[in-house]
Amino acid sequence: MGFKRSDYGDDASPGKIFIGGLAKETTIDTFVKYFRKYGEITDSVIMKDRLTGRPMGFGFISYADPSVVDTVIAETHVISGKQVEIKRTIPKGSAESKDFKTKKIFVGGIPAAVT
Repeated sequence: MGFKRSDYGDDASPGKIFIGGLAKETTIDTFVKYFRKYGEITDSVIMKDRLTGRPMGFGFISYADPSVVDTVIAETHVISGKQVEIKRTIPKGSAESKDFKTKKIFVGGIPAAVT
């Protein structure tokens, strides 16, 4: 797709979260309106494919007050009728990112006939 890691928010800050699993019809207005109830938002983005301009199903929100992140992560969120996943962003090169292990990976492009 032509994206670099830095396109996804390498500049992680303590108040920044990743939101995955967004419905394709979720607009930036809906996205910001939903997360604004937790605190002042300093930055927001829903990532789009550079070639097609279509939403990629995830985005980022940055809060002015980093303590808000714990509250947001602790709750279950449904946006545009779809439950989304919230994760704290981890700055590239930090000690945390080296120790970070994931239990899930994304595998795309699998034909529907594969079981």
